[in-house]
Amino acid sequence: MKRFATNRRYKGERSSLAVPSNVVRRGRMFHFRRVVPADLRDRLKRREFVRTLGACSPRTARLRADELYRLTEKLFERARANPMLTDDEITRLAQQFYNHILAREHAGRASGTYLTEDGRAARAKFWADVAEQTRKTLGGNTLDTGLWASHAAAQMAGLSWPSLDEEERHQCKEAVHRAGIDLAEALKARYEGDFDYEPKSKLLRQTLAEARPVTSAPVPARQSDVQSEPLFSTVYPIYIEGQLRRKEWKQQTGNQADATYRLFIQICGDKPVSRYTRADAGQFRATAERLPSDYGKASSYKTFTPDEIIRAHEKLPDSQKQPLLTQKTIKRHFSALSAMWSEAIATGKATENIFSGFKFASVKRAVDERDQWTDKELTVLFGSPVWSGCLSTGRRSQAGAQIIRDEKFWIPLITLFSGMRLEEICQLRTDDIREENGISFFDINDRPPRQLKDRNAIRRVPIHSDLIRMGFLTYIKTLGKGSQPVFPALKPGGADDKLGHGFTKWFTHYRKAIGVYRKNLDFHSLRHTATTLMHQANVPTLVIDHLTGHSTPGETARYTKNSSLQQLATAIEAIKPGLSLEHLHSGR
Repeated sequence: MKRFATNRRYKGERSSLAVPSNVVRRGRMFHFRRVVPADLRDRLKRREFVRTLGACSPRTARLRADELYRLTEKLFERARANPMLTDDEITRLAQQFYNHILAREHAGRASGTYLTEDGRAARAKFWADVAEQTRKTLGGNTLDTGLWASHAAAQMAGLSWPSLDEEERHQCKEAVHRAGIDLAEALKARYEGDFDYEPKSKLLRQTLAEARPVTSAPVPARQSDVQSEPLFSTVYPIYIEGQLRRKEWKQQTGNQADATYRLFIQICGDKPVSRYTRADAGQFRATAERLPSDYGKASSYKTFTPDEIIRAHEKLPDSQKQPLLTQKTIKRHFSALSAMWSEAIATGKATENIFSGFKFASVKRAVDERDQWTDKELTVLFGSPVWSGCLSTGRRSQAGAQIIRDEKFWIPLITLFSGMRLEEICQLRTDDIREENGISFFDINDRPPRQLKDRNAIRRVPIHSDLIRMGFLTYIKTLGKGSQPVFPALKPGGADDKLGHGFTKWFTHYRKAIGVYRKNLDFHSLRHTATTLMHQANVPTLVIDHLTGHSTPGETARYTKNSSLQQLATAIEAIKPGLSLEHLHSGR
């Protein structure tokens, strides 16, 4: 690596544009390097800053380096002016956070709320899971998962989050996680009848150097009901746990709601449910509508508050700005909040649903959310290596001589020729492939371990003759007798342990590799395509709904319970996509 002096000239450049001495060049790439002053190395935990400037002209390298120099200069000034938080400040933060939440939980108990045995056991398990997850988070140093709690704890300790630098914020987050483990263990113990739990963290056991005692939010013997209510941050995890336990929500929905509630706290503060007003709901909407769509994913925003994210995003050049949150996403946030407030009204914790009555810009109809596959795109897809011949199991997108009839081969074909949902196909077992009166069909049922979207999903779907000619029933025979998974290579994944989780990712990567990827066109679009082909063949809507597991509105649907297997088979055979698959018939 060469280091260029400030008087080095480049062809076509004046000396005033020469590369500064803190820029180094390797080949065509320029790099910024600056040594950290000796007195700040322990504070900043590094000896040197290095940043790639890219393959650019010396003029551009100098401009970029000048900006980085100014930024590092500000960092050095701030490091000298603002030393790291003291051990006493960190200890006070952890202890106040711990005592504050326990005091709020005690206030909730003092209200006399009765728990059933199932409810008590569920809460004990919930807090045990929280403790375990927090240990993993602390061990993995992924501390932004509890960012809202760190904000609140810093505020209780008299610290201004925006004024803290990155390392000080890390101190706060680490302290909150350490206290959070003991907090979850203490709450678990309480729901098991043990109120004598002693914290294990040194932060919670050591004595402060100052004479000032640690204070939590005290609960006097006599307070109004409003003042003694638990904070929103304390009650919303219990609400989510109840929704999951009652199977009102799946885990993915619970995870989305958790993100919504944490964002609400960051924007509107942490208060008892009854203390929030419609003005808070309005503030939440106004702020959310200005957030970029990557606010929860971009690493540059990880330690920022919502207001800081908005300011940083608005300063970006238009070419670098991400789209703002869509009305559909904001409506989903409001739906999660409204659901919790509805339960709060039912249990007497609130008198008004502050999230009702808000209007949102029209979003796409369900039928318009995904596109239909065109005949040309279907031809490209099913003419690609998985169905025309690939190199090997591990190189499915590269042309070769092997046609491997596994889940990657069969699942897209089954969806196209049946309209079945991905997870319905992925969880098929061999005893779900049945025959009646000479008609082979998929028996879609909810016998464990199968899980369906709803009761309408229980149905029979005849197997298309093209699938039979391709050798699907022969493939089933190779799997053996009994109840065997039709696609044994699939493994559960994602928030809800869905068997289709890994397949969805593969299908996206595969479509990109073969050049048939575009927005609003995905695997589920194959289901839409099957439905559209039946509709275009004049199959009655009621029969299509019976095949696809949809409920049909209207009086006719109330009295027409089922379509006959022969009706369903006739409808399935109406699926005639505009492509040739004869090369796959007879298992060739």
